[in-house]
Amino acid sequence: MFVPVKNIVETVDLTPKDALLPLFECVVNSIISLMQSNVTNKEIQIKIRRGDAPSQLQFDGVNTIKSITITDNGVGFTEKNFKSFETPFSKVNRDFGCKGIGRFTVLAAFNELHVRSNYEENGNWKYREFTCDSENEVTPVKHELSDIQIPKTTIDLIDCFNPIIKDKTAVSIEEISTEIMHHCLIYYLSGQMPLIRIFDADNSEGEVINDLFQQVSKENERTFQIGNESFMAYITKVPKENNRKNHYIFYCANSRVVGQPKSIGKINSVFSYPIIQDGKPYFLEIYVISDYLNKKNYKTRNGFAIPQEDEGLFSNEDSLSFDQIELALVNVLEEEYEDHIKEASQKSQTEIQNYIDQKAPRYKSLRNNPDLLKSIPPNLTDDKKEEHLYRISYHARKIVESKLQDFIDNKQISEDTVQKVKKDIQEKTAYDVDSLADYMMRRKAIIDLFDKFLEADSEGKYKLEQDIHNIIFPLGFTNEDLGYEMHNLWLLDERFLSYKFIASDKSITSYSQKKSSKEPDLICLDEQPQMFDNPISFGDKSNGEVNSMVIFEFKRPGEVAHQKAKGNYRWQFSELIEPYFEDFLYSPDKKNYKGKQVIVKKETPKFGFVIIDVLPPLLEQYNIGKGWQKTPFGTFYKMEANNNLHIEVMTFEKLLEYAKNRHMPFFDKLFGK
Repeated sequence: MFVPVKNIVETVDLTPKDALLPLFECVVNSIISLMQSNVTNKEIQIKIRRGDAPSQLQFDGVNTIKSITITDNGVGFTEKNFKSFETPFSKVNRDFGCKGIGRFTVLAAFNELHVRSNYEENGNWKYREFTCDSENEVTPVKHELSDIQIPKTTIDLIDCFNPIIKDKTAVSIEEISTEIMHHCLIYYLSGQMPLIRIFDADNSEGEVINDLFQQVSKENERTFQIGNESFMAYITKVPKENNRKNHYIFYCANSRVVGQPKSIGKINSVFSYPIIQDGKPYFLEIYVISDYLNKKNYKTRNGFAIPQEDEGLFSNEDSLSFDQIELALVNVLEEEYEDHIKEASQKSQTEIQNYIDQKAPRYKSLRNNPDLLKSIPPNLTDDKKEEHLYRISYHARKIVESKLQDFIDNKQISEDTVQKVKKDIQEKTAYDVDSLADYMMRRKAIIDLFDKFLEADSEGKYKLEQDIHNIIFPLGFTNEDLGYEMHNLWLLDERFLSYKFIASDKSITSYSQKKSSKEPDLICLDEQPQMFDNPISFGDKSNGEVNSMVIFEFKRPGEVAHQKAKGNYRWQFSELIEPYFEDFLYSPDKKNYKGKQVIVKKETPKFGFVIIDVLPPLLEQYNIGKGWQKTPFGTFYKMEANNNLHIEVMTFEKLLEYAKNRHMPFFDKLFGK
């Protein structure tokens, strides 16, 4: 039954990754032809002719391939080989791994094949010339006796037309040489590689591909078994050059590479670093061959009918997955490079420890636990390090908590159980310290951010009042809407972490329900028993008399707060904050933001804090004359005994300094001086 060439070509499914596959097919055919030849100096020459620039501009300025010429001195197109060429899926060279489809792969990319072959057959020298394309198929041009007694076959691949691969052919001679070297390495390793030269007709650049083979050092050959299938791994190494970062596996079928290489580091991240031998870095290139791979590769030789993962119920017992092959191969490599594994693992542990020290002190309890750190793959991004450390910390913490709970539930005390629970408590304490370290790390970042916000920018402008205020407390929220971790009132005073009602940049009418334009930055009411006796709950479930009231006022850095006119410093600090207390004292319907009654009396302890940027000497003198006291630290305070009111005034710098000083012992202990 006759099958038109065009129909077969249409079934060839090339992808952009197969841009050089037609060239590979021809080069391998030339190698096989030379393997059948008795000539002494076996050689292949490749000439690349360029065409248009790729549709997407490239920085190296390399154009696409238009045509390729391959010349060899092999056995040529004898009658037997010519008949094989005319026969689809011919089995003439089956012993060499040929599937009889290579020419169709070529015609899926190029418009025409033009063949000229001078060869010896049955004691006579002959010359054969023919063309082949999808429409006209094989068209003989000449077939005659030849006066030239030198074997020479030239194949022209004319006019690359396939839009899927055309742009991807815009690669340099160096890159093409490297790809041919990888594709044909098995022939080199088995001692069957002829001399291969490649030229670029446009710029006369050339490479001897065999020089690339000299860079490849064959390390070892290892066999491994998966079920009934045997595999051979040729382990080679190449010097680390340029920006290369990976070890690779090349899967082969019929002595040639099929598909794209796979990074070994993605299979086992221990192989994410180069191997160091004699002080020099190398990368591995593993070439895997097997009868199983020979049977499972596609006819076009651009992939395998092998799933990446085990298909479970849908797989039969004789089928394998790449995951199985790669797991077995990596086990071989781990045995082969045991020293590298140890070195890479140690390097990885050091990286993780440095990450913990510098960026994640919350995992400090894990830092010196090599068994746990060993389970983390090397060469990870910070995000991935965090992911693994969190998972390990979570599971380790849960195990310890479970052991402690078991001890409590069992209620059996012995010397042995006491020693065990003692160890568990030590571990629990270590994890709790990690949580404290995490919290302190967060505080340190906020203090540093606060410090930056106080600096003027290059134009002498300062951050807006709301920017600094948002560090303390997000705009438009109360602590009923936010969790404990969300506000940063500890910058002002640690006591305020316990305050339950907080209004942030909201009109005082939001809780007093009176029309007012006054907007204190923060108003805090405390009702916690650890600070004051007889607390009265205040919020969703209760109302009543508060035990303490605190109001803060922040002013924009870079300005003198409340300055009535430039140079006028005749005003008291209390003018910034006292009116808000008066509203609470003398308004009959004081309510919180949820409509609950709020009672503030004259005897209620009241604290006011004014935070500003500049305290001019004249303003200081005026306020001292009005009864304000200056502390040795440069802050001011005033007591109003009749109203049980204490007001403090300080600069942003002092606020920051106090926050830093309070935290310095913790920071020094946790992060080192």
